[in-house]
Amino acid sequence: MLRVRITLLLLPLLVAPALAQNTLYIPETFEGPVYTLNAAPSSHEFFPGVQTDTYGFNGGYLGPTLILQRGAEVQMHVSNQIGESTTVHWHGMHVAAEDDGGPHSVISPGTVWSPDFTVLDRATTFWYHPHLHEHTGEHVYRGLAGMIIVRDGEEALLDLPRTYGVDDIPVVIQDRQFDAQRQLVFNPGGAGQQGNTMVVNGTVDPVLTLGAGVNRLRLLNGSNARVYQLGLSDDSPFFMVGSDGGLLEAPVELQRLRLAPGERAEVLIDLGGRSGESFTLMSYSSELTRGEPGGVALPNQPPPPAGSIDGTDFTIMQIAVVQAQGSPVQTIPQQLSTLVNLPESSADRVRPMRLDTAGPGPAAPLAINGVVFNMAVINEVVNLGDTEIWEIDNVRGGPHPFHIHDVQFRILDRGGVPPPPQEAGWKDVVLVYPGERVRFITQFLDFADPDTPYMYHCHLLGHEDGGMMGQFLVIDPLATAIERPGNGASLQLSAYPDPAVDWSTIAYEVDQRSPVRIEVFDLLGRSVAVLFDGVRDPGPQTSIWKTGQVPPGTYLVRVQAGNRLMTRTLRVRR
Repeated sequence: MLRVRITLLLLPLLVAPALAQNTLYIPETFEGPVYTLNAAPSSHEFFPGVQTDTYGFNGGYLGPTLILQRGAEVQMHVSNQIGESTTVHWHGMHVAAEDDGGPHSVISPGTVWSPDFTVLDRATTFWYHPHLHEHTGEHVYRGLAGMIIVRDGEEALLDLPRTYGVDDIPVVIQDRQFDAQRQLVFNPGGAGQQGNTMVVNGTVDPVLTLGAGVNRLRLLNGSNARVYQLGLSDDSPFFMVGSDGGLLEAPVELQRLRLAPGERAEVLIDLGGRSGESFTLMSYSSELTRGEPGGVALPNQPPPPAGSIDGTDFTIMQIAVVQAQGSPVQTIPQQLSTLVNLPESSADRVRPMRLDTAGPGPAAPLAINGVVFNMAVINEVVNLGDTEIWEIDNVRGGPHPFHIHDVQFRILDRGGVPPPPQEAGWKDVVLVYPGERVRFITQFLDFADPDTPYMYHCHLLGHEDGGMMGQFLVIDPLATAIERPGNGASLQLSAYPDPAVDWSTIAYEVDQRSPVRIEVFDLLGRSVAVLFDGVRDPGPQTSIWKTGQVPPGTYLVRVQAGNRLMTRTLRVRR
């Protein structure tokens, strides 16, 4: 474990006296292969002499930065001591559904969740946070979140800043609301809690000291709902080198960078020759005029409450430049990576997604494809190995940052127009504006699980908790059976004929007397038939399913014996 703090070296006259000078806190790092996180109630000193009640991972607020190596086998141990259920989702990472930490992977109070997986992702910046349905917003708001940095050989060959806490800086941007006693104020509902106090890495009014050279900022919008329009106070350029899913092909020179909740960006700032200067990282939110949360209110929207920073330009953090120590990076690389392109012609399917409501009228809840999230309903089923184009249509409400678990995607176009260079890399969150269609292409590789789904949802946490979320299974249509571990009777399962026309025999065998339930589901997760629900003696057993009574297609046959569960696909044709 490494704990790093940045020390302010400038004399006070170099920093504008109107700003408080709180040294930006740099979270400690954990390196594997075993990572232990303890979620627990705590307190944090946002303001001098005042302890604010919080949640934290291994500390008062937020958690350590997890350093992972591509190709490594890692073991996570997450202990839940917050007194209520939670989960932990590895946002952006390509892991099996059972390790993803979505709403189905509940960590009960006082228990430990221990997923293990191989790091398959490219070098990039991810983050981890709770994902318990209806409680994600509150748990994140109170402090349960942290950054993940993945390193790999490709990134290591580039001349990039990578000394953590010195020239490679984690920057977790959040807005928070405090009451008169300096306690966090959380109000569920709407798009999600917004605040009027900026907090970076848990620091209010932060100052970051950087050496005169090229520095890397790993920017994460960890806010529940606010969109930021980031830029430097002197309008000097910076260079975006990485998006949600890793390095871009080449640096993109910018003066403004819009960052929606859940999005990450790695940027380089060239401070060569600027020792002794001071400037600020700003959000120019007066430039957000298209209904973005935190931007200028639209004519049909109520004005922001008194004291709000919505629609204003405000400071994220101050940056002070000093003489660099050692051998700082002096130049911006011209080339970064070669990205895999997925041509539209390679797509096996186009999948529509409508961001709308579950009914008419202003009181109707927000939904996707007209359906509010239901833990018991599988909304979509994807075939393992398929390439798909998802069409995200925002037909009602404000802008929505759409996030998908399991995969990274490449944006094909926004309203028929190719994405700007900063959105041309691999991503897992995209902000979709009202009346806009965003199309992206992706592949579903490596993991199939007919029981545990992945999520897709709006990353405004109030919308997500309110039901603007769906879930999808990735299945292997060629699989004959998938056995889940458990206690009790051993189990074997087959079905014939496959494909079936009028009937199919479900054959199975148990080695001890057990309660058995045989149920058939369609690919939307709806129960089609219960073939048996009772007790079976040891030995081979069969049940007949009259497949002629259902439409042609692929179905899932699930047999549960004791605590054993097996699922297989079965095709029905005419």
